[in-house]
Amino acid sequence: MDFLRALKNLLKPSSNSIHEQAAAAPADDSEKDSADDADMQKASKLWGERARDQASPLRPNSWAECPVVNAEYICPLVSGRPDVGWLEYVAQSYYKNPVARALSLGCGGGGLERHGLQLKIADHFDAFDVSEEALRLAREEAIKSGQQQSILYRVANLNKLQFPEAYYDAVFASQSVHHIEALEHYMTQVWQTLKPGGYFIINEFVGPNQFQWTDLQLHHAQRLLEEIPDKFKQTIRQPGVKHAIQRPTIEAMNDYDPTEAIRSEAIIPELEKQFKIVQRRDFGGTLLHLVLDNIAGNLSDSGEGKAILRNLFAEEQRLISSGEITSDFTLLVAQKI
Repeated sequence: MDFLRALKNLLKPSSNSIHEQAAAAPADDSEKDSADDADMQKASKLWGERARDQASPLRPNSWAECPVVNAEYICPLVSGRPDVGWLEYVAQSYYKNPVARALSLGCGGGGLERHGLQLKIADHFDAFDVSEEALRLAREEAIKSGQQQSILYRVANLNKLQFPEAYYDAVFASQSVHHIEALEHYMTQVWQTLKPGGYFIINEFVGPNQFQWTDLQLHHAQRLLEEIPDKFKQTIRQPGVKHAIQRPTIEAMNDYDPTEAIRSEAIIPELEKQFKIVQRRDFGGTLLHLVLDNIAGNLSDSGEGKAILRNLFAEEQRLISSGEITSDFTLLVAQKI
């Protein structure tokens, strides 16, 4: 379960007022259904824990939390620059001037909204998540940053939520869509609530459903792990040394979080049914995600560790470029036409 834990990186209006529409967004029935749903309750608890973990200044244990991975691998693949992350890249490329209102789906601890306001992507964000605990943390952080008047947080099950038509100028989802089972409903609602010409920005895992890694993926990940000296493979979350990478069973996935990567392979096909993808920036993770789980922070602080990371970057990109493997993570900019 430690492996799975590390990979946890997520209206019908009854008023004429725009603010009141958003405040009234999730109907009481939707919230009740979410509370009664065992799967969503389990996911809600886990996402609350994940939000707390991300707010804690602990040594990074996953690939995407590692500063060297971000600066030397993810950011250059997405923006072309080591100091420009995906959201800043989107702001520079698509939001020269702030839009009036943006929607954040599966917002977790609220980092996207706070950063989005700083980048002047939008004047206001409405943000939804299934986890009360994550939203509590998000509200606290918004108060600390003085942004609480510009963000409205609400609890919602995004498999069921309905949105008003042509209401938002932009929609964002970061590492949350792969928790959605009702993708058809979800994509329809996003399309409906976006204004014509608006963008749906997705930073997402689109790899194997429920982390059922391919044999080839496991082969290369295990090979690369074995090349790392044991002193760098001391596990971060608990004492031990990481020696093996395994495919989790479906039973283990369902027991831990039945929403995890539930239909991740279908995200892009379902998106393309309703939106035009105007830009796609793949940023790998197919092997790094597996190899660096629970050890990523060990490789950031020394020249030897950074050299190992750079070798991993090169090998993953070599295999992706050759077509032997595909990227499990991507940034997608989709437009409502």
